[in-house]
Amino acid sequence: MKFVLLTQCYPPELGGAQVFLSSLAVELRRRGHDICVVTALPNYPTGRVFNGYRGRFLVRETIDEIPVIRTWVRPAQSARLVPRLTSYLTFCLTSFAAWFWIGRPDVVFVDSPPLFLGLTARCMSWLKRCCWILNVSDLWPDAIAELDMIRPKFLLRMAEFLERYLYASSDMICAVTHGIKQILIERKGLPEYKVSLLPIGVDTDLFRPMPADRLFALQHGLQDKVIFLLAGTLGYAQGLSVVIEAADLLRDRADIVIVLLGDGPERSRLKAESERRGLTGVKFFDGAPLREMPRWWSITRAGLVTLKDQPINEGARPSRTFPALASGVPVVFAGRGEMAGMLTSAGAGIVIPPEDPRALADAVLHFADNPIEAGRMGQRGRQLCERELCWSAIVETWLNDVTKLQRKTRRPTLRTALNR
Repeated sequence: MKFVLLTQCYPPELGGAQVFLSSLAVELRRRGHDICVVTALPNYPTGRVFNGYRGRFLVRETIDEIPVIRTWVRPAQSARLVPRLTSYLTFCLTSFAAWFWIGRPDVVFVDSPPLFLGLTARCMSWLKRCCWILNVSDLWPDAIAELDMIRPKFLLRMAEFLERYLYASSDMICAVTHGIKQILIERKGLPEYKVSLLPIGVDTDLFRPMPADRLFALQHGLQDKVIFLLAGTLGYAQGLSVVIEAADLLRDRADIVIVLLGDGPERSRLKAESERRGLTGVKFFDGAPLREMPRWWSITRAGLVTLKDQPINEGARPSRTFPALASGVPVVFAGRGEMAGMLTSAGAGIVIPPEDPRALADAVLHFADNPIEAGRMGQRGRQLCERELCWSAIVETWLNDVTKLQRKTRRPTLRTALNR
C-alpha cells in the first residue's frame, strides 16, 4: 500500500509525537509499504524555524530513506490561543502544496492534534480518491477545554462540531491508548468496528540496557551523582512545578540530581524558579538527538514522568515513559489511570499521586537508596517493552485491524480504494 502521513510535527524536531510518527513510518517502510510524509518546516518546541529551512516555502528531503515534503508554517510557542491557531491553520493551508508530489496514495494518515489538519486530510482523500485515517493521540477539544485554553464558548462549540464531522467522515479512527478508545466509543458514540488501537511503542533495538557511560556523565558534570531524568518537552500538561518543589525538599541530598532534558514553553519559568530557590540538585540541558538518548538512560537511576491532576490525563500513556523502560530504567510516574496501571501491573516503577511534591521526593529517595530494587524493576520494564511495546508487533496488529475494518464496513479494500 501507499501511505501519506500528514502531520505538523516530524524529526528533526524532538518530542514524543515526532518519535511516534517517524517510528511508524520506518516500520511501514520496512514491511514493504510506500511512505511519504507531509509536514511543516521544523520549528518545535522553540517556536523558531530551524536553520537551513528558514525563508523557504517548500522543502523536499529524505529522512531514513523516506521522502519528506515540508511546507511553510507560522511557528508559535506561546500558550495563547490566537498564535497557536494561526500556526495550525497556516500549515493546514500550505500543506495542500504537497498535493502535486504525493502521487496516488491508498491511505492518507493524519495525526491529531491539531484537529484542523483532519480537514486537509479529508480534502486530500477526496481529491485523490483514497481512504483517510484519523489518528487521535490527544482528545481535542476535551483537553483544551479542561485546560481552559478556549474562553469564548462559541469557539469551543465550533471545535466540537468539527470533531464530530471528522469522526463521522473518516474511514477509520485510531486511538493511542485504551482510555482514548473507550471514550471514543462510549462517550463520543463511535461504532466499535471503526476504532482501532495504535499505541505508542518503542525501538527496543535502540533503547536497551547498557553499562553506565561514565565518560558521558563526566562530560556533563554528573559524575558520582544519582541521576533522575525527566526527558522531553517541558510543557503545561505535565504539571512540572511539582519537580521543582520536590527538588526543594531534597536539597540536603547533595548526591541526588534531577535532570530536565528538553525545551518547551515551561522551561524558562522552571529554570528561573529553580535559580530563585538556589537548587543545585536540578540541572537543565538542551534536548538531545534520539541516538544520544541511550547514553543518558545508561547513567540514570530512574526516569520521572509527571502529569497534571486532570481527568483527561487518566487515559494517557506518556511516550516519554517507554524509552526509560526499554533501557532497563524504572519510572516514577506521578499520575493516575492507564499508565499507572501498566507500571503497577508490570512492577516496573513507583506510581504516586499527581502534583504531590512530598510523594515525588519520597519516591526519588527510595530509588536513590535502593539501587538493587531499581535494577529489578528496570528488568521488568524491559520485559514489558519486549513483550508488548516493540514497534514490529504493534504495527503488525494494526495492519490486521485495517484489513478487518474494511471487511466489516464493506468498504473497498485499501488496494482498490483508487477505483471508487
